[in-house]
Amino acid sequence: MIGRQEKLWVRDLRLGFAIFFFVLYWLFASQADAFFADVRKPAVADMFYPKDKQALSKQIDYCLENVQYRRLKGRLIAMIVPHAGLMYSGQIAAYGYKELEGEKYKRVILMGSSHYQSFDGISVAEYDYYKTPLGRIKVDREFARQLVESSPKIGFLPEAHKKEHSLEVQLPFLQKVLKKGYKIVPIIFGNPSLLNCQVLAMSLAKYADDETLIICSTDWSHYHDYDTAVRMDKKGIRAVLNNDVEGFINLIGRRSSEACAAPAVITTMLLAPTLGANKTVLLQYANSGDVSGDKSKVVGYASIAYLYESAPLLKSDKRELLRIARRTLSNYITKNEVPEVKIDGPLTDRRGVFVTLNKNGKLRGCIGYIQPRKPLAEAVQEMVIAAAVRDARFPEVTKSELRDINIEISALSRLERVYDVDEIETGRDGLYIIKGDHSGLLLPQVAIDQGWGREEFLENVCYKARLAKDSWKEKNAVLYRFSAEVFHE
Repeated sequence: MIGRQEKLWVRDLRLGFAIFFFVLYWLFASQADAFFADVRKPAVADMFYPKDKQALSKQIDYCLENVQYRRLKGRLIAMIVPHAGLMYSGQIAAYGYKELEGEKYKRVILMGSSHYQSFDGISVAEYDYYKTPLGRIKVDREFARQLVESSPKIGFLPEAHKKEHSLEVQLPFLQKVLKKGYKIVPIIFGNPSLLNCQVLAMSLAKYADDETLIICSTDWSHYHDYDTAVRMDKKGIRAVLNNDVEGFINLIGRRSSEACAAPAVITTMLLAPTLGANKTVLLQYANSGDVSGDKSKVVGYASIAYLYESAPLLKSDKRELLRIARRTLSNYITKNEVPEVKIDGPLTDRRGVFVTLNKNGKLRGCIGYIQPRKPLAEAVQEMVIAAAVRDARFPEVTKSELRDINIEISALSRLERVYDVDEIETGRDGLYIIKGDHSGLLLPQVAIDQGWGREEFLENVCYKARLAKDSWKEKNAVLYRFSAEVFHE
């Protein structure tokens, strides 16, 4: 028989084993992610930037400290930044990243073009983490999966990411300037297809929210002499600043300007206004000749910021917009010409706008921009003409009708995603719904004119999009609200 002392010894031994295996299990469980996570390791450390953690941190700090700082007004929605070696383009990139110091985002979308792998479509990285010498950054795999499932053009091609430097060089900057808690969504374009740009812009517009930042990684002209490079870069950058998508595409097609990630730039130009950007600011431009002194064959770099900034229109601004609209309508209907206008101040800001024509108190035409694509005054000119001659519900306005027509302008705020319909306030908010290929919009004043409550307003914006009345309740329906400054003659 086992004595009392031996029983105690066995008990203690069992307890010791239990504690040992518990600690072992705890260590294993807590470190399991480190062992089993799918991590995209650095591909260009010690080539494009230092592989030593302290050296990299010091160099990023140096670039940020040397920025002639100006805090931009408004909400930063997107940036275009360069991706050459840190010693060449890091200082220019820092002009963008300096604006992010201390900011908090939930998600950062990184877009670039493949330098090493040829393929058709768009690759969204579905790793668990990206790693740099400064540590790991979590990938938003749920968001990535949504993108992949949104279109057959979007998938995950690991070969497109393994060696690609254009996104990797942005990560140390993010790690230094942003508050913790963000995830990244790395996206690489294959062939430079406009269709791919449109597909990705539409998918991102559907799933991105107010806590999402867009970063487009591109260098500009490649290996021209200094003066030629500057001329080429100025043309492309000017088109971006004016959000002239067609003009930018034509410049790239004629090789009058160059951008190695042109598809990412085009996608940013399509997407940023949808997310509310109405100002585009050149933060800094230079090329490799400014750094190395060798101006025979240079590469161009630029940091560009997309912002949402809005202030109420003054009474004088509203009067001027109505004057421009009336003069434009009259000249176009009577002379088939569009008058030139000189504008400054708030009238140069890009805003969504609708122009409504009423005749004897009844609707005679209404067309507008949802996104802030053009300066406000230009948008008013274009939309007053469209309302007069392109609204399919009505015949074209004639000369004899001009004196009986009253012009109403609705200058829109940015679109805000609705997650809880209790946020919607009839009379204050307009609604915009997207579901599949269907979309529809109702201006804020419509609910007042019709005497609708919230539920009726939601049902009628669905009808406007040719959807069933309860479609706003469905998971694949995306609902936005916006406000508008409404004024008329």
